[in-house]
Amino acid sequence: MVEIQKHPDTTIIKLTPNRSATWRETKIAIGIMVILVMTIAFGWAVVGAWVILPFAGLEVGLFAYFMYRICRQGFNQQIVTITKEFVLIESGIMRREVARTYDRNQLSFEVTETERDWHLPDIVMCLGMYRLSIGEFLNKDDRIKLKDALKNNGLPLSRTHWRKD
Repeated sequence: MVEIQKHPDTTIIKLTPNRSATWRETKIAIGIMVILVMTIAFGWAVVGAWVILPFAGLEVGLFAYFMYRICRQGFNQQIVTITKEFVLIESGIMRREVARTYDRNQLSFEVTETERDWHLPDIVMCLGMYRLSIGEFLNKDDRIKLKDALKNNGLPLSRTHWRKD
């Protein structure tokens, strides 16, 4: 998701992935899965197939772990602050973990697209030999919004397929 806030001297672009479930809803899904699988496993254990219990525990544990990881990645964010002198890029999961300030006149943005849109366009900030990918977690429409927002703020933007629009 791309949220753009324009102020007189600054533009703030907040990038977040699209989430279908909150942490609370994820915990409810994990709880339902635990209750369902463990009820079935205990039913089999009662009739003598106790060997199923460790496998059911492993299944539930792995399900909970991967649901946690997926939900956590949904809270990833990048904030791009553009002023007349600099560009500040902040990133992290649920809070600011990394913040870097760059001189606006020394950087450019590169948009890499495929010929027939087989892959999502890549938006990369370039400063000499240093390259930083921006909005890796965005879908195609949001990446296009990001590209347009960078272009509208007067940042140098180069595209692999400049004739497409």
